[in-house]
Amino acid sequence: MTARFFKDEGFQFATELALGSAAYGAAEVGEVLAAVAEIKSGDYDSWCDEWLAAGERVASVAEECAAAGHRRSAFEAWLRASSYFDKASFYMLGTRDPDRFVPTWRRHRDCFERAAALHDPPWDKIAIPFEETRLEGYVFRPPAGDESRPLLILNNGSDGTVLDMWVQGAAAATARGYTCLTFDGPGQGQALHEQGLYFRANWESVITPVVDFALTLPGVDPERIALQGVSQGGYWVPRALAFEQR
Repeated sequence: MTARFFKDEGFQFATELALGSAAYGAAEVGEVLAAVAEIKSGDYDSWCDEWLAAGERVASVAEECAAAGHRRSAFEAWLRASSYFDKASFYMLGTRDPDRFVPTWRRHRDCFERAAALHDPPWDKIAIPFEETRLEGYVFRPPAGDESRPLLILNNGSDGTVLDMWVQGAAAATARGYTCLTFDGPGQGQALHEQGLYFRANWESVITPVVDFALTLPGVDPERIALQGVSQGGYWVPRALAFEQR
């Protein structure tokens, strides 16, 4: 039976996502419980304020660990801080100050980038050629090895993050020898907030250049490529596969 924290179904769902991400280092159960204990059900400002405070506290821990040379501890704290800033943004458009949304998303992404640089092996930031611009993404690799590996492309949903793709597939896949790639497509994350790219129905126009780029990566087996769609990505992926045969 799932523990009930809120009568509000949206708050309950987001809390369950936060707790579930603890399995892959993107939350700590005690920190999540401490945050939700102070949130008033249905109060968007309360939700955002508590998660922002949690993110800032853990980001401070990350800074201290990094300054002391504690690489692993800094990685873990940056990852959790990234997750908590993301949770803060969930309902920010309904708060007293909706203009905080994009800066909070940027704070989340900056913390993720700090974590990515400290992972072993590092999560490589990539730029995928796309029409007249590029799509930002990340490659997650398993422990070092020279053999050709299968590739899992993780296609996020409408408001998910690259961190979500670590939690919802890449962590488990890299542990089993896969190389993983995720990206912000039109209407998602960096492509939306910083490039002004919007959703499109012909998602094969996105996946085809992603696959083209993936095949340039070292150690990718071109005969073993899988594509996973999460949330709204579950609608886009079948459309893309109808046209992208690789």
